[in-house]
Amino acid sequence: MAVKTSKVGLPSGMIGRRKACMLGSIAVGSIAASLMACGGTPSEDANAKPKSASGIDAIIESMTLDQKIAQLIMPAIRSWDGEDSDVTDLDKVPALAQVLRRHQYCGVILFGSNVVDVEQTVKLVSNLQKNNAEGSKGRDTATIPYLVAVDQEGGSVARLSMGTRGTGSMAIGATGVNAHQNARDTGTIFGLELSALGINVNLAPCADVIDNPADQGLSTRVFSNDPKTVGDLAQGFADGVAKSRVITCFKHFPGVGDGSDDPTSELITLEELRASGLAQFSTLIEYGANMIMTSAVTFPSFDDRQTLADGVAQGYYPATMSRKIVGELLRKELGFDGVVITDALDMEQFVTEPDTGAQLLLGDPHSVEQGVAIAQKCIEAGCDILLLPKDLKNPAAAQWYLDYIAGIVALVDEGKISVDRIDESVHRILSLKETFGVFDTSVGGENVDADIALARQSVGSHEHHQVEREIAGAAVTLLKGSSVVPVPGEAKRVVILGRTDADQTPIHYALEELMTTGDIDPEACVEDHIANKTTGEKTASKHIYLDYYYDKDKGLVWHDGLSSAIAKADYVLCMSAIGAGMDALQESDACIQGITRALNEAHAAKAKFVIVSNNLPIEGSRFPEADAVVCSYLSAGYAVKPDAGEDADHMGAINANVPAALRAVFGAAPMPGTLPIDVYELKEDTKKGTWSYTDKILFARGTSAS
Repeated sequence: MAVKTSKVGLPSGMIGRRKACMLGSIAVGSIAASLMACGGTPSEDANAKPKSASGIDAIIESMTLDQKIAQLIMPAIRSWDGEDSDVTDLDKVPALAQVLRRHQYCGVILFGSNVVDVEQTVKLVSNLQKNNAEGSKGRDTATIPYLVAVDQEGGSVARLSMGTRGTGSMAIGATGVNAHQNARDTGTIFGLELSALGINVNLAPCADVIDNPADQGLSTRVFSNDPKTVGDLAQGFADGVAKSRVITCFKHFPGVGDGSDDPTSELITLEELRASGLAQFSTLIEYGANMIMTSAVTFPSFDDRQTLADGVAQGYYPATMSRKIVGELLRKELGFDGVVITDALDMEQFVTEPDTGAQLLLGDPHSVEQGVAIAQKCIEAGCDILLLPKDLKNPAAAQWYLDYIAGIVALVDEGKISVDRIDESVHRILSLKETFGVFDTSVGGENVDADIALARQSVGSHEHHQVEREIAGAAVTLLKGSSVVPVPGEAKRVVILGRTDADQTPIHYALEELMTTGDIDPEACVEDHIANKTTGEKTASKHIYLDYYYDKDKGLVWHDGLSSAIAKADYVLCMSAIGAGMDALQESDACIQGITRALNEAHAAKAKFVIVSNNLPIEGSRFPEADAVVCSYLSAGYAVKPDAGEDADHMGAINANVPAALRAVFGAAPMPGTLPIDVYELKEDTKKGTWSYTDKILFARGTSAS
């Protein structure tokens, strides 16, 4: 079921206030057309110069070298001078405000710690822009407004705790023929909400393809393992975001992950990469991509071997620091002349070579000397924005940035980095800002209250959550067990196992809804061990028992009452969220232990065992004895009840996927989704007691047992 874009809206007053723009239907890939309608700089060529290039040139000519270097840097401001002092109000951290005024940075990246509610976020972003403008006056230079960026991918990575979470990319990929429209609708919602808050860069979506089944670091953040599908859905997402003139950043070039799970791609040759990762990025660049983030993964199969810091060890730089990957593949082969932003430079991947364990570059880890050396490699490779070299979190970090900028300036003065190379990046950044109307950004004042009032009508609105729910329902996928689910009405005793106690929120919501609609007998006895509460009469013909099996501090949680309930059950529904990496698949993992015990006890009782998969859809491979596997693709955002705040301004970032899956399991909704990735066979080495993947595809992309 495609979601109608007419449900996604924003009050007309917001358009003038936040430079947002609502368009009608626009052709796939036509970001340029979107910008034209919004008043941005139209371009048939992704590499074309903006109309006011001479104005940008004049700004660059007026800038000092250290001002140019600062324009390449995007720090984070998660906290200031204390563990419990999240930066949510710039007025309360005047020392940080003063530090930010020292340099006219490219912008800032915000995280969940910076974003609490609508009013606070609008004020924070407005004050950041205002503070930046005041700093430029003190230097008697042109005001260059910030790029204010967040990672609003949706699903497991969503920074707007008060906004719309979205279903996540893999769930969108599971919606089949309607996936492109659903990606576009999701992007439209995110663009509207970010723009309403004053945020102008979305560091999303992931345009990665994960070919290695053991490399699951990006989890459900990817749309598919098919490059063509990824390119199509990433572009659909970007088309939606562009309606509000928010910049989309595709990540992580060259397209096989961010290195958070396995920082090496040993097995990927250049030819294989051209057929996978490069394929979707080539499509996105052809359609006019404006910003691309590079990966922290290394590529030993085709990258150049480097001599590392000790002068002896040989190894490889992350893609972000590689001339061959950024300069040759991205810039030359694919012809991308937009803004390249690094992955977060404070990650360990930029300090240590993963295969050898040797230090990549000279200098103490995370020192100014090492930071400058990393910056040099990134700039030489062809990157423009240096993302998060260090958290700007205290006076020591502020001094670090002073020395960091001075260190890069010294490299230019010494001829180790050319001025032309710096000017090239500054020109790209300023051109991007001009194209998306960043120079028109309000810097605060009398309109802030009006901005807040309008933002409340959009961010986390009921209309946006309704779209989210519909996409979640369309994503529910039956991997196996068409003769087992939906749970038949004659099943008198059902055990529902959450993974953790937090799962009670979506479980309770789904049960209440199902009992209200009559899909579950409203007179049923519900024995809730999680909440230590029983409703209904124990003599009722229908019994439902709720519990959970894992605690992050205690590990496996089990008790005799749970075993007793399973022994009497007709059906056992077990929620699962198997994590990334091979360790999460082994018998030593407490979650695996819980699922295994529940499965064995259910089958001993002759009960049907149904897994509700809420993360990567690999339970059918890891637990082939399960009678049915239903996939929802999201293991985050359980805390907010999906109907909370009906009379409030917004509801918060809910998990819509799990209630959708439970509705389907009990027959209140269909399971129309199709598997968006290939699931490979897992095999146990009984001698070693370990599990590993084989080369056999057990469930192929497109699978649906419905």
